[in-house]
Amino acid sequence: MNKLLLGILAAAGLVAPFQAAQPRLPPAQGCRGNFLGSYSTVISAQDLVASDGLRLGTVQGIIQQDRANLHRFHRGDRGDGYDDMFLSAESRALIPRWRLQVVPPPFAAAIRRGNARINVRVFEGCIEVRPA
Repeated sequence: MNKLLLGILAAAGLVAPFQAAQPRLPPAQGCRGNFLGSYSTVISAQDLVASDGLRLGTVQGIIQQDRANLHRFHRGDRGDGYDDMFLSAESRALIPRWRLQVVPPPFAAAIRRGNARINVRVFEGCIEVRPA
């Protein structure tokens, strides 16, 4: 059916509007303010363990370690993208303090297993993490 016919049928109440049939993404949960940048990266087993040897349990902690592995230890994974936001230990220390946009549980589980390619969008005080 073409859009004109769907529009006529929807106006007559015979079918739901075309737009209602389209999948919708959840509304943004509030990452607003100054956009600082974005990058894509691979989360692997090496990103799951902190520099002190302890296993990390939060998505923010894993992202922080991923950036430390890249910038401090020069042990990036193949596919790790560069960013200029988390070059210093001080800037990486902000990651666990900032609010994390809601991450669907199956995707968060993949990150915690060290089996994910992610896209990170960074705003002042907030981080969005999506599959890449």
